[in-house]
Amino acid sequence: MSQDLLDVAKEIRNWARAACHAPVKALLENALVDDKARTAYQMSDGTNSIQTIRATCKMSPNDVSALQIRCVQLGLMEANSDGKRYRLFNLEDFGLIPTGKAKR
Repeated sequence: MSQDLLDVAKEIRNWARAACHAPVKALLENALVDDKARTAYQMSDGTNSIQTIRATCKMSPNDVSALQIRCVQLGLMEANSDGKRYRLFNLEDFGLIPTGKAKR
């Protein structure tokens, strides 16, 4: 019985991914308008500090924090129990990896 539920859940997940791909991509494109923002978003995986992201992207800590807060409000990021914000989507899946930047 539990394997049947798992199979159904996986099928629902696949349909949801397909149905939401275009709207999520558009939301990501609108929220992350340049390579700095996209790199900062991609690095926001819960392991990098704002200071690390700031230094890599050459952004102010306030700009990184503001970007992350906006992404949380848009449903593109969540905060973990420690208060660190992390991205919910991998930009590679949407063809939005910043040009000339290492994949993280």
